[in-house]
Amino acid sequence: MTRVGDATPSMVTHVLVSGASVMCATSVTHPIDVVKVRAQTGRERGLASSARALYGESGVAFAVRGLGPALVRAGAYGGVRLGAYEPLLRATGRRDGRDAGVVAKAVSGAVSGALASVVLNPMELLKTRMQRDGKGLREHLERVAREGGARTLWRGSSVAVARSATLTATQVATYGESKQRVIASGLASEGVGLHFAVAMLTGVVTTATTNPVDVVKTLVYVADGGSTTARARPTILGTVRDVLREHGPLGFWRGFSANYLRLGPQTVVTFVAAEFLRERFGLAAF
Repeated sequence: MTRVGDATPSMVTHVLVSGASVMCATSVTHPIDVVKVRAQTGRERGLASSARALYGESGVAFAVRGLGPALVRAGAYGGVRLGAYEPLLRATGRRDGRDAGVVAKAVSGAVSGALASVVLNPMELLKTRMQRDGKGLREHLERVAREGGARTLWRGSSVAVARSATLTATQVATYGESKQRVIASGLASEGVGLHFAVAMLTGVVTTATTNPVDVVKTLVYVADGGSTTARARPTILGTVRDVLREHGPLGFWRGFSANYLRLGPQTVVTFVAAEFLRERFGLAAF
């Protein structure tokens, strides 16, 4: 096993460890993600009413809508998004996150998040659609073919890139800086308790910064491209105008509770699992 100081761990190690961590988190939080999509796109208002509507449609089975693509996406997208972060940080001349400033962390995180989103947008689009209506992967691929073929799989990719860049930059910068400051103050040392507490804070910050762009991304993804209406062939600007017209500025915070209930635990499980696995595979702590 590679030890820190003996050799520089490969990009593959970083990606595999990060992908496994995000898959663990996704398996825990997927039902909340389904409710979040419903809260952002349905007629219901709020988390509880969205969950009741989903349960009324398909019982507890709603909790696994789109789980297969979600796990595949988590391993690939999460692996690249967090796995490329430290190698990119090293490219700026830093050994790891402990000797890098918050700007370097944020920029490296934004680049790794954007890279992952560009490559894996099709998985995100299919996952979101399956969560919305519960139909199978084959049906959604057939719909994609009717809507315009492969290019439809990259619908909304620009807003997805913006969300992923914001998400990753916020997560790694907030988590890394907060943890370092707590350790430096002597309030706590490396350990599961510290990882948990800092990840909880990181989840709040991350949800606050990403919810507006997440609402726009979800609406662009689920629009029915089979129609010729402007809503059915959405643009980012048109979607923003629709949200403002129908719900006002607060419309960008639709599904916030569900988003935090997903992203908070998602962030906690991801970082706690990642710290555990990084230690086992000889990677430096975040």
